[in-house]
Amino acid sequence: MKIMLSQLERGPIKFGWIYTAAGGIERKTEVILTPIKIGERNRIMAIITDITPLIDAQKKVASQYRLLQMTNTVILAMHTEEKIEDALAVAADELHALFENTLIAIYTTRPYAGKAHLAVSRGSLPCCPVRRVHICLPTTKEPYTTAYKRGEPIFCEIRDKEASGIIGIGEVTDLNFPTAVGIIPLISDETVHGSINLFSQGKEGFDSDEQSLLISIGREIGGAIRSGMMRDELKTANDLAHLFLDILVHDVNNAHMIIGGGLELLKDADDEERERYIGIIRSALDTAAEIHRNVMMIRSIREGGDESQRPIPLDPVIQRAIPVGVDIRFTPSGAVVYADELLSGIFLNLFSNAMKYGGAGSMIGVSVREEEDEVIVTIEDNGPGISDAEKEQLFTRNLRIGSKKKGLGIGLYICMTLAERYGGSIRVTDRIAGRQEEGSAFILTLRRARDTGLT
Repeated sequence: MKIMLSQLERGPIKFGWIYTAAGGIERKTEVILTPIKIGERNRIMAIITDITPLIDAQKKVASQYRLLQMTNTVILAMHTEEKIEDALAVAADELHALFENTLIAIYTTRPYAGKAHLAVSRGSLPCCPVRRVHICLPTTKEPYTTAYKRGEPIFCEIRDKEASGIIGIGEVTDLNFPTAVGIIPLISDETVHGSINLFSQGKEGFDSDEQSLLISIGREIGGAIRSGMMRDELKTANDLAHLFLDILVHDVNNAHMIIGGGLELLKDADDEERERYIGIIRSALDTAAEIHRNVMMIRSIREGGDESQRPIPLDPVIQRAIPVGVDIRFTPSGAVVYADELLSGIFLNLFSNAMKYGGAGSMIGVSVREEEDEVIVTIEDNGPGISDAEKEQLFTRNLRIGSKKKGLGIGLYICMTLAERYGGSIRVTDRIAGRQEEGSAFILTLRRARDTGLT
């Protein structure tokens, strides 16, 4: 008090004062004390102004400016980053900087996949310092169908340990409540490509500005994903045009030349030579038929959509693909996978590849095992194997295995394309680790279909 009176002797003073009003509401004020004289008596005039609305408005402006900056940063990343994964990382970093005590997880999905997979995550919660994020989300179950099937954002709070129903972090029931939840679809042209999932501990919901920001970012990311898909589709179309030209110029022309040359040689051939030339012509015709089959399969892959995928029993597909008269060891497993009618193309090409490069008398075996949400098929042979250098390029469309061996070059490319179409993968390794010369093993991973009643 003495200090204040001493300051008043030099003139007016100004300071802030916070008090609790009725109902426990905190108010912020600005106080100006001015020394005045009334008659012969010294007095102090106090002007107290409630500046709570002004401070709130300033905070709102600052918050909106921060939200605008973040939106611009995310938009820039969506249009400049070459890889969508890098753009998603920028978005996650910006959200992490904006929201305290918040766990952020961005998921992506493919149409009709039934699941969304974690692309990037940031942050953690005070109650759970070690980040625990679900790798997959069930897009066909509530509440996720709201975001993934109807394209609507979800904003809510978790207050009751018995009433969450929301996954996205490990054990929601471990959280201290309240926890604000936001699940925002990454949407473009009514197609949902994923979601931004936020769990903000100690926050009573996201305000209207924050909701608008998150919805806007979701649309920007969705648009970027769609643009990336269109670029990929254009590149694929160009690649296919070059592929078909390559097939026409090299593979088809080569088969025609062999057939034409064989027919010319037949004119003057004796009986023994005739049989040999007929075998050469027959082999060239088989090659031409395989080229035609693969070209038609590529066309079907391009024309078909993901919506045609459904649960398919795996055993009959493998059994029908085994060439007549070829002994391939296979024990039925009863596994069911998500695929379509083109699935057989993978096994037709893998079996053909094993027979072609394995040589006479090579043994081929097929094994199937089920793991969680995956079915893993291994096709192995005891042929001459594949070098490490060739393994790295094996699934590109133009590779011929071994300089002295003939091949079509597109069969394994088709296998990879189909595997990715079904949400799976394919890779090659040595049948016996470290012993390349004792054969190869192709490992195909497909999505497992559960509880379908199909076997």
